[in-house]
Amino acid sequence: MPEYDENTSRLEKRRLQTEHRAARRRNIAVALSAAVVVLVVLGLGGWLIYQKVHAKPKPVARVYKVVIPEGLNNKEVAKRFDEATNGSVSEARFTAATKTGAYQYPFLTGANGNLEGFLFPNTYEVTSLTRAHTAVDMMLKDFKEETGSLEWGRAAQLGVTPYQIVTVASIIEEEVKIPEERPLVASVVYNRLKKNMKLGMCSTVLYALGEWKPRLSNADLQVDSPYNTYKIDGLPPGPICNPGFESIRAALYPASTDYLYFLLTSADGHSSFTADYAQFQRWKDEQNKKQ
Repeated sequence: MPEYDENTSRLEKRRLQTEHRAARRRNIAVALSAAVVVLVVLGLGGWLIYQKVHAKPKPVARVYKVVIPEGLNNKEVAKRFDEATNGSVSEARFTAATKTGAYQYPFLTGANGNLEGFLFPNTYEVTSLTRAHTAVDMMLKDFKEETGSLEWGRAAQLGVTPYQIVTVASIIEEEVKIPEERPLVASVVYNRLKKNMKLGMCSTVLYALGEWKPRLSNADLQVDSPYNTYKIDGLPPGPICNPGFESIRAALYPASTDYLYFLLTSADGHSSFTADYAQFQRWKDEQNKKQ
């Protein structure tokens, strides 16, 4: 209550009483506000504690390493991802991602959506949460980074496009067993193209057949496919595998030779090279006698 004595006027008493009531209302409002704040804080804290106690643990992403060697085609790469990730990046999803993803890279000019040749061989780290599209994009980014230093302008000097360089590189990757022979095989390819000779590469026939064979039959060599370089003129329409850096470099920097023929003539993987068909045929006859 407000304090006043007998000399306090009635008007002054009324004023003091009004101020006292207003002060009480303010104090009550402050107390109520503080109580509400306390209740909200306690409620929020309780809710957070409840959520923490009852929340489901977040799944822990498992990490996988996927090793992609040189020379695999896209189908084989998809299978590697499936096996290495226990199906997390499945063969079906990976294959679909190579065919439906809108990947914007300048080096894909001329590919018309065909990613064969551009899934760069390397060791990739993915997780159980990695999407197939992301995995494919990782490989394309690697192609860009690993081959960016090469002189792609040399393609025009060789009479081909940058896309065809990758096609040549894929043939080199499949045909060569000994690394130092890559530029030699490249020279055979370009020498044959200049002379309008059919390339006659067994690796392209195997790609057309869709299966590996230790030896091709005459019937195999007649398979009707734009990838059968025993029947078509020039290069096949696209790469036949995903080549590594060294094969791509060999396609850009072929050896300077007059070679038109080569044949595997050694058990350790070495080939013999010649510009003379008669010599090539003699080597071929010798190898046939050994089989």
